[in-house]
Amino acid sequence: MPSAYVSIGSNTLSVITMRIGLYLFTNDLRVEDNALLRLLSARCGQIIFIYCPLRALASYPHTGYPPQQQGEPVGIFTQASLTDLAKQLAEYDHSLHRITRIEQLTQLVKAYRITDIGIAFQHGWEEISTVKTLKQRLPYICFWHANNHTLFTAEQLPFARSATPATFSQFRKKTEKSVAIEPTLQKPIALPKSVPCDLPSYSLESTGELLPEPWFNNSAIQALKGYFSTRAASSYKQTRNALHGEKFSTGLSPWLANGSLSARQVYSSLLAYERRCGANESTYWIYFELLWREYFQWLALKQGKSLFTFKGLSDTPPQTSFYAQRYLAWCNGNTSYPLVNALMAQLNSSGWMSNRGRQIVASCFVNELELDWRYGAAYFEHHLIDYDVASNYGNWQYIAGVGADPRGGRHFNISKQTEMFDPDGEFIKHYKARSVDLAESDYVGWPKE
Repeated sequence: MPSAYVSIGSNTLSVITMRIGLYLFTNDLRVEDNALLRLLSARCGQIIFIYCPLRALASYPHTGYPPQQQGEPVGIFTQASLTDLAKQLAEYDHSLHRITRIEQLTQLVKAYRITDIGIAFQHGWEEISTVKTLKQRLPYICFWHANNHTLFTAEQLPFARSATPATFSQFRKKTEKSVAIEPTLQKPIALPKSVPCDLPSYSLESTGELLPEPWFNNSAIQALKGYFSTRAASSYKQTRNALHGEKFSTGLSPWLANGSLSARQVYSSLLAYERRCGANESTYWIYFELLWREYFQWLALKQGKSLFTFKGLSDTPPQTSFYAQRYLAWCNGNTSYPLVNALMAQLNSSGWMSNRGRQIVASCFVNELELDWRYGAAYFEHHLIDYDVASNYGNWQYIAGVGADPRGGRHFNISKQTEMFDPDGEFIKHYKARSVDLAESDYVGWPKE
């Protein structure tokens, strides 16, 4: 990949100076370790920076569900991340602008004579479809892409996209020791000149709104350095299944999801920690879970639209349906299971839930309440501050038995999980959760595909 700062001839320099680039931030909200930023900067003399999540531009909805309102914590966290990105760009005398519709983007391209657009490689079916639509609408534009969301590039993988292994174990065996993770890229020394633009831009001032979990009010770099400045990584495997507490997990998933941190930055910090404090089974387990995240990204690319279909990778659909009252009870934390209710209260108030908690509430959703897993996945999509299309839908399919789990799904005994992870009832008490009797009623009209 050419650098933005290579020595080039005068004719090439003249062509580059005339080209105007548009960088569309999606799930790569950072300047450091940004391969696409370097790629576009090497080809353009001027750049406009825009943020708009591709699913907001999409004309290919991946679900048939009624529209859902985004959880308040998601909005707070997203805004904080964009403010931080705007500050990073301000160091280069650039602004971060915002759009909300695909028509705005096409108008912008014409108004400012954009010649090149940079969009990071996507792994979700809806996002990929949106990029295809943009290319169809703007056939005269040069589009540039790079891997900004994964540990590995497609070229590094020892298999074709269509041959992504059917299970995580197979994926790990093929990649863990044979694929080298490239070093992170430093911040650019300089960027091409900005283009004066009258679009709305993101403020450099914080809104002052805070999330109830103080950890998530840090910047991405503060969170990364803060975690690895402690010895928490050395006991990660013993603490990772807790439901709450200080640094029981890395807590880095929200910044990984929106790209304020790259997976390679986390891996690089992990290696630095191991050199400083020593490697053990716990530090390896952090890498192990980065590999799980990686697997879901490439599996989503292989699955395409089937990531959102009822039967997923299975030959037969689950024996579940949709019951409106059960669904609402689960969303609002009003089921007959206090631990599930406490976990849903945690999600609704903070926008986050531990990995173990997610497994418990998803298992309850599918197995106890016998609900269509897609409804639960869609609820998480709108309420998790660390929502990632591949990880979210891949994990829900895994629990429902229509994904990459060779055992055909997971069913957690909620009473046993309560005894193991909340033996004193402190977590349940904290969220004032209780058992609620529920008289289920059926609902007809759920989409079948």
